[in-house]
Amino acid sequence: MNPAAMNQTGTSNLKGTLFIAAGALLLLAALTLLAGWLQLVLRGGPPHSLVEHLNQRVHAWWAMTVTAGIPLLAGRIGVIVLFAFVSFTALREFLTVAPTRRSDLQAMVMAFFVMLPFQYLPLRH
Repeated sequence: MNPAAMNQTGTSNLKGTLFIAAGALLLLAALTLLAGWLQLVLRGGPPHSLVEHLNQRVHAWWAMTVTAGIPLLAGRIGVIVLFAFVSFTALREFLTVAPTRRSDLQAMVMAFFVMLPFQYLPLRH
């Protein structure tokens, strides 16, 4: 076990992480049940925008939880790949709204395909 991952008592932080994950999953499950129950109760009447909005939010939170949970389960490399992907898409989105010239192409290619991957290389100390 990595000594840096241990707290003062010598146990890993895995127990706390699992406790937080279980709490988040239980909360999402309860919200899913609540949203489903509300939709079932209000099914006969006119469409209710608040219930539809709640269902959309709950589905989005499930997607975010799964998107973050899979890399966490995969370990260090999974988290690095997730953050690299998020950085790549954020830089791409920024450059779509930033004013650029044709002369900026070389710098953008270097930023996307050289510097961005380089900062996420898992280096050993």
